[in-house]
Amino acid sequence: MPGFTRAFREELARVGEKQSCCRMAAVSGLVHTAGTFLIKGGTSEADRYEIRLATTVQPAAKMAYSLFKGYGAEGNLVTRREPRFEHRLVYEVRLHGTPPALQALNEMGLLSDAFRLEPGIPRRLVKKSCCRSAFLRGCLIGAGSANAPQREAHLEIITSHQVFAADLTRLLEDMEFSPGQRFRRGSYVVYLKGRDDVAGLLAAAGAHESALLIQEQAVVKEVRSRANRLANCDSANLRRTNAAANRQLDAIAFLERTGRLEGLPAALQEMAGLRMQFPYMNLAELAEAADEGLSRSAINHRLRRLVRAAEQAGG
Repeated sequence: MPGFTRAFREELARVGEKQSCCRMAAVSGLVHTAGTFLIKGGTSEADRYEIRLATTVQPAAKMAYSLFKGYGAEGNLVTRREPRFEHRLVYEVRLHGTPPALQALNEMGLLSDAFRLEPGIPRRLVKKSCCRSAFLRGCLIGAGSANAPQREAHLEIITSHQVFAADLTRLLEDMEFSPGQRFRRGSYVVYLKGRDDVAGLLAAAGAHESALLIQEQAVVKEVRSRANRLANCDSANLRRTNAAANRQLDAIAFLERTGRLEGLPAALQEMAGLRMQFPYMNLAELAEAADEGLSRSAINHRLRRLVRAAEQAGG
């Protein structure tokens, strides 16, 4: 898992759910995105079904386990290592499909009264703004990922259910975000682009430090971009100054070589001498160096007259 994704998931898991409704919404979002309902076909009720929830964030697994246990569900919390991803630790909640566990799923909106799985988002769980934030917190812990702050801002929540993806998109739109949706490699991806949206969603879910990192990088990127623009502008100005100075020096050399410089007005001869003395000064610097206190515009006018005189003479 990318470092930034792990960081914001762990930050979200540290948010304390003070109200029972928010705790229910958070676990519902977590189970929707990281849970599995297994039909095993056993003979007893406890062996017929199983609920599994796997996450790399230990506090989130403990919160979900505690909520189910509060309903009287039976099961355990185990730790294992994945063979992939550098053998990272995975915390897995495994619950028997007893009536208390199924009742908990029903109240989370994942199981209907008719014992049918409901992949959509239960509107009753996200009526209040605090519960919406908690539900999104669970979704981000369960299946959220984001680019590092130094890269282009992009956040995704992945689900295998089209109905859930559509409901999540509408929920984000109701919260004034601008989500997109795509189908990729057998999964539905709900995503946000842009630093304002990505940082805004993380902050709304409770990951304020991660949101701040994204905004800080936006400032750093803008400062760096402006510095580059100024550097490029300075470089372009320097190239133009050097090109103009070379044209002026070539013109003066031609006029001097052909004896035409002596026939020009004294002001132009003095300007020719000043340019040869300071070959690569810009106009402002030449104006400061001139004894007569000439303006930048006057310096430019006299140098142009020298170039024009050389061109008219065939130089």
